[in-house]
Amino acid sequence: MACFTRSTPPVRLNSGPVEILLVICGAGPLRDVSTLLDQVLHRGWKVQAIATPAAVEIGLDVQAVERQTGRRVVTSTAIPRTATPDGIMVAPATANTLAKLALGIRDTYAAAVLAQAVAARIPMVILPSIKKVDLDNRVLPTHIKNLRRDGVQVLIGEPDGLEPTNASSKDGPLPSFPWHLAVSAMAACIDPAEAKIRPPRRSKLPKSFVVTISLAILTMAIVVAQTRKRG
Repeated sequence: MACFTRSTPPVRLNSGPVEILLVICGAGPLRDVSTLLDQVLHRGWKVQAIATPAAVEIGLDVQAVERQTGRRVVTSTAIPRTATPDGIMVAPATANTLAKLALGIRDTYAAAVLAQAVAARIPMVILPSIKKVDLDNRVLPTHIKNLRRDGVQVLIGEPDGLEPTNASSKDGPLPSFPWHLAVSAMAACIDPAEAKIRPPRRSKLPKSFVVTISLAILTMAIVVAQTRKRG
């Protein structure tokens, strides 16, 4: 699904380097957000990070993010943003952030920015860090469905999203968070040429059609054989 492109291609808002707004939420993978930043910056994109209060509370290394991006991490309106973004990435995203965005709740600076971005139809990709149990309740899947209906790309499920599990770090090391999914999806939102090209599915022919063709081939073979015999 392409972000906010429906019937028309996306329009870049900036003439210079791609400007990405990265919203970092209070989920465990944030401790490895430098990996995401490496992948984004490697593309030549500029990044402005916004941290939710929960992200700061659970230990986001704000100074490390600032060193990597060369820009201050925004946590409130007291710190001005640098530019209007071409696209927004929310990673890692929590179930709480998904619910707020779906319901239009703007109780934090980050939540307000995201709500405004949906209204402004700025391309947005969300890479959640949630457990399978969160999806077993009908509430969160409904929020995700509504966000997708609004044009937001939520990377959960096939073909380009992650598959949540109930695994815990208490049971042993967890697999690396798939940051690359967000980067690839964002690239496809900004530039459709970046989108993965999948081979078209082969349509299955009706059985009746297959039987008819088979009988026709058999009949033709019999006719040819009889003609040769007469000759």
